[in-house]
Amino acid sequence: MLDVPANSPGLFSTGVLRRFLAIFIPGALLPGCVVWALYYQDVANERSFYKQAGQHLVDLHADIIKRELSAVESDLLYLANQAVLRDFLSGGTANKQALNDEYLLFCRHKALYDQIRYLDANGHEVIRINYNEGRPAVVPDRELQSKAARYYFAQTILLERGQLFASPFDLNVEHDDIERPFKPVIRFATPVFDSRGAKRGVLILNYLGAVLMQKLEEVSIGSPGFVLLLNKDGYFLRAPHREDEWGFMFGNSRTFATYYPEVWPRLAGAEIGDMETEHGLFTFRRLPPRGAVSQQQRLPVPASTSSRPDPDAGDASMKIVSRIPSDILYARPSLLLSNLLLLYGVVVVLVVVLAWYLAYSGALRRNHERQRAASEARLRTLSRQLISVQESERRSLSRDLHDELGQIVTAVSLDLQRAGQAAEPDRRADLISRALRGTDCLLDRIHEISARVRPTLLDDLGLKDAVQNFLSDFEHRTGISTRAELRFDQGQPPAVVSENVYRILQEALTNVAKHAKAGEVFVHLHVSAASIVLSVRDEGTGFDPAALEGNRLGLLGMRERAELLGGTFLVQSKPGKGTRIEIMLPATGPLTSGQQEEFG
Repeated sequence: MLDVPANSPGLFSTGVLRRFLAIFIPGALLPGCVVWALYYQDVANERSFYKQAGQHLVDLHADIIKRELSAVESDLLYLANQAVLRDFLSGGTANKQALNDEYLLFCRHKALYDQIRYLDANGHEVIRINYNEGRPAVVPDRELQSKAARYYFAQTILLERGQLFASPFDLNVEHDDIERPFKPVIRFATPVFDSRGAKRGVLILNYLGAVLMQKLEEVSIGSPGFVLLLNKDGYFLRAPHREDEWGFMFGNSRTFATYYPEVWPRLAGAEIGDMETEHGLFTFRRLPPRGAVSQQQRLPVPASTSSRPDPDAGDASMKIVSRIPSDILYARPSLLLSNLLLLYGVVVVLVVVLAWYLAYSGALRRNHERQRAASEARLRTLSRQLISVQESERRSLSRDLHDELGQIVTAVSLDLQRAGQAAEPDRRADLISRALRGTDCLLDRIHEISARVRPTLLDDLGLKDAVQNFLSDFEHRTGISTRAELRFDQGQPPAVVSENVYRILQEALTNVAKHAKAGEVFVHLHVSAASIVLSVRDEGTGFDPAALEGNRLGLLGMRERAELLGGTFLVQSKPGKGTRIEIMLPATGPLTSGQQEEFG
């Protein structure tokens, strides 16, 4: 334990604190740097790991989608080049029933296509096979429809042999209504030709998107975060919340940009990349990449006559987005940081104790010298201040006694001496009378000095009577006529407020008497429960407030009193136009005790 003398520095003195900080900061900073270095290294490792995981997941989804769609394209080209179809289109021996049987068998075997359709050159369905959830059937001729106004027909009929059209991923529509339950489809189409090379219509496969979605769901099990599938405009094709999917089909405005506005601009303009925000780590890829050589040909879409707006078939691309939330991304580093901070806290406590011990013991060793020097300095300062205050008080008292009272006392004394020496009774009576008048004058001057120091009427009768008495005395002393309007809606304000209002009025009227050269002054004082308003107006010589206010101690004093009471001070004056001074104060001013003593 330290042997602490009675005059020792405090445990929390400035010197001890400085020495403590000089020891503590380096001692705490070094292990702190180690903690943060370990944490950020772990963060970097986790970010790298999840970045690779997200990239792998996106690539895996892209491979699945590519394989599925490539298989559909192969099936479509196979069907479009079948001899039985070409023979049927050329008017050969193959009939419609043969094509129905061929497509029915193909639909049952593949189990991938919701519909297989052949449309003639006018867009009318000639053959249509419906999968019917595993029970394929030929649609009767009376139920066949015209699809001439559909965007996929209008796009495909313009293509050449071997070219394919792939529609955007959307929901199947029958008779201008979205089929329920929802059936996600991608329509693959290609033109078909007879044996003479004449274009006779288009062949369409409606690929069941549910098969693709199921495969993507299976490979996503156990992966961190969630993999989103978006169309070109950022609408959700696959989302964590089912109500957000297929929003473009229902006028739903919730898109990827709605939830992640800071990510979408970069994602929309890039083929592949990653980005980290407060929402987590995003890894994305576009399918198919822009500019890639493909059998698809994108052509302008003719205006549709359908009652339901068709999606833009000009860009069937999709975006695969892996999102790993921040709570997963930083779960392991956060746990590590918690353990490190716990250990760091123990180290800091030890450093605090040791640093404080060393700082305080060092302060004790130098305390005696500092105390002696400080005591000597304080003694010299105190002596100078006492001498200065004493001399100031003496000068003030001497000046007041000599200038204000000394002359009157001297005159009274001389008159009394002469009266004692006078032989004639009349002369003695006259001198005694003059001495009595001098005594009255002495009493008046004493009363006047006392009133300047502290008006007793404020304590005895309150602000209203003190103001009335002062105005009467001012008019008597200066000969300036005073017109006053005093309104007291409430009782007397607090003493400190009353005193400062009285002093402001006193200074204002003193300025009128000294500088205004006015024969009349108007005073308005209104005291209410909430505020006090004092206005002093004269029609004297006036002045320029901007030129003189900063040099007039009276104005400065009045302004400072008003502002210390939490009020406002206004001076309005023009040369030759008179002056108006107005203050507005709260009924209880916010003066501190020290300020009250200074301005009281």
